[in-house]
Amino acid sequence: MRKDLFISLLILALAPCSVNSQELVNSPADLEQVFNETFYEAPFTPLPEVEVKSGNQTKPVRGTPVFKKVRIKVTNYLREKDYKKTQELIQKQKQLMEQQEAEDEAVLKKDLNIEFKETKNDKKISDKKLKSEKVKEEQSETSEKTLELEGGVKEQATTNNIVLDADNIDYDDNKQNITATGSPVLKFPQQDVTLKADKMVYNSESNILKAYGNVEIIKQGSHIFGDFIQINMNEESAFLDKMNMKQSFMTVTARKSEMEGDKIILHDGKIESKESYFLNFQTKMIGGNNFNNMILNDEDRSSISDDIGDTAVHIKAKEIIVNAKKDLDVITLKKAKINYGDFELLTIPSITAHTNKKREFFEANYPEFGSRGKLGMYLGPGFVFDTPLQDGSTVKILPILNNKSGIGFGGLLKYRSATNYTDLGYGSSADIFMMKGKQYFDDKLYMQYGVNSYMDEWFFGPRMPKYNAELIYKDSTIVPSTIKDGLDLSFRHRFGIGYMQNNDSNRHGENIAPADIGTLRTRYMAEVSQSLFNYRDRENLKYLDLSLVLQGSAALYGTGDTQFVGRIGPRIHTQYKYWMQDIGFFAAAYQDGTPMAMYDMYRYGHANLYLREALRVHKYLTLAWSGTLTLTGDSPNGEMFQENSFIIAVGPDDFKINFGYDWVRRQTYFAFVLAMDTKGSSVDFDKMVIKNPDRLARSDREEPELKVFDEENSNTPSAKKMIYAEVIELEDPDKESI
Repeated sequence: MRKDLFISLLILALAPCSVNSQELVNSPADLEQVFNETFYEAPFTPLPEVEVKSGNQTKPVRGTPVFKKVRIKVTNYLREKDYKKTQELIQKQKQLMEQQEAEDEAVLKKDLNIEFKETKNDKKISDKKLKSEKVKEEQSETSEKTLELEGGVKEQATTNNIVLDADNIDYDDNKQNITATGSPVLKFPQQDVTLKADKMVYNSESNILKAYGNVEIIKQGSHIFGDFIQINMNEESAFLDKMNMKQSFMTVTARKSEMEGDKIILHDGKIESKESYFLNFQTKMIGGNNFNNMILNDEDRSSISDDIGDTAVHIKAKEIIVNAKKDLDVITLKKAKINYGDFELLTIPSITAHTNKKREFFEANYPEFGSRGKLGMYLGPGFVFDTPLQDGSTVKILPILNNKSGIGFGGLLKYRSATNYTDLGYGSSADIFMMKGKQYFDDKLYMQYGVNSYMDEWFFGPRMPKYNAELIYKDSTIVPSTIKDGLDLSFRHRFGIGYMQNNDSNRHGENIAPADIGTLRTRYMAEVSQSLFNYRDRENLKYLDLSLVLQGSAALYGTGDTQFVGRIGPRIHTQYKYWMQDIGFFAAAYQDGTPMAMYDMYRYGHANLYLREALRVHKYLTLAWSGTLTLTGDSPNGEMFQENSFIIAVGPDDFKINFGYDWVRRQTYFAFVLAMDTKGSSVDFDKMVIKNPDRLARSDREEPELKVFDEENSNTPSAKKMIYAEVIELEDPDKESI
């Protein structure tokens, strides 16, 4: 996990990244999300996500899925086609108006018998001539200024497509030197590069350019500074002395920098964070939680630095290699020593991390450990490889030891891209094969698939089929202030169709006859939640939200069987000081004819109560518990508790160790949660090699964007106004994790 963090720091030093903002609890579903993310089986690592600020909210988005790309391209084609038709209509109307004006003038001439000394067309021609002469005069004046060297010197070498601006330029015929002083600026238009310095000297014989003092190189908004630079235009190589560059919240310095073809080599350098920037890391591969949903005063927050002082991460590496490939960036550290403050953590002979261009995910060859339902505990080293699939992706292979009913052997395979994760695994101890994955096709359309893994069944809770492959459309909307200002109505719904195989083992202690059946299932689920009362007193740590919730589900199976569930009830979320809870009650009516009872039967009865409790006992200790109770005694297993699990979080707020147990699924969880301020952290290196720097954090593939056509300023009354803006419904932040 720590290696994961250190590689992240290095990656973030090389590319901009948005700050993750913290949110307070804004709905009663927030605490429920904590438990779902923690106790229900999560993938080895989460689906790659980045945070984008939208108004006052922060919501996760992912890379552009393939269906969305096609949708945007088709939409652009139709919009452009419509726009062209509009333009043709406007042009025809202009021609008709001009023709009508000409006819009116002809009639007027004939009736009034007036001789025009200058027709309208003659006037247009005259105006054009006057404009043409004026342009020529201006060009002539500009040319004369350039030739007379008034107000500065501008020289353009068309063969190399280089433009030099300076106050003074001196020519030395003997040495064949051109010396530019007085704020010289050299531009390379083809490369979109600008060079500034106090003095520049170009030797035409050797084709070498030298720049002295306050050197600044500008490319695509990035600024690199130095004391001296030498550029050999024959060999396309360069040398920069005392390089200094700021990228995002990191500053990069080096004693010298060389450019050789498609490589940049930095010597004796340092990457350092001089600003505060908070990074959040969770070992989601084995569960995790988000206790920072609790409202806290700043003075109540605890930090690991309270006890040990300096908590900055310091890395000293012999060599760093950054290889910017077509769709991926690969970063390797060699002979690296890791310090946390003054404490030396470990020495790494070599570690390599792979990330896509948008930094939406990365994988590294570090070992992993964790727990899965049927696989049991596992531990093993990891090896990462690039793949050419999905605009940049990786595969990680882990040979493992697993323990379910004794020690066994096996392996895990993890596929990651910006829009997909897939985990495969086998352990001989349990003699079980498992798979779990998710593929996004569009913003709201995705497929989930799995074998012997818990799958997302929304408000039915995670369920484990033997096999599952389901196409899902999921969307949500909010109608603000429906009954009163600040009391919103939210609507969420989901439609899924896919093939499922019934579970072959009874994991809930129910008296159900086994049924080895697989069939198609089509299901629609919806939820309406109306906020009835909302109160927040941040200063005194008090919060109350009361809502009325209506949920419904209808399923049709390939066997002809059906399942219908409808339930309604109040839901309340409260926080008083350091005690936070969710309480909800549902009265349900249902007809459950599912042929796959072990997998997706309704287990909560006609009346059920759920509780989510979290208590901050001390700034270093938080206790949490989750339970769902069937109150009418009609649950399939005859038990009152259908969910029963707990979490204990130990440590300061920026470094917690969490562990817990789920009695229903009989699983133990263990996780780290780390939130650190990068200020003061640094990476020192003897040598850094950046291959293909022009492709670093940039993909050769263009991301499609919706086109916007605007005719708002047209003088033609009939001109059609075409203003388009895409409203992206980002994924519901309160969604349950799978």
